[in-house]
Amino acid sequence: MNKYRKLQTIMHALQYYITRPDADPKDIEQEKALLEKTKEDIRTLKSKWYGGGAKG
Repeated sequence: MNKYRKLQTIMHALQYYITRPDADPKDIEQEKALLEKTKEDIRTLKSKWYGGGAKG
């Protein structure tokens, strides 16, 4: 599994995980921050691999 695929899997898992009903609001905020960082990492990786025109 390449790095992009791993990041995509983490992103999707976080998107699902933060919707759990019994989550502490503080945890949700930390997880959302991690989700945004993961999305940024994906955009950076796509840009590096496919050039500046990659949207993500």
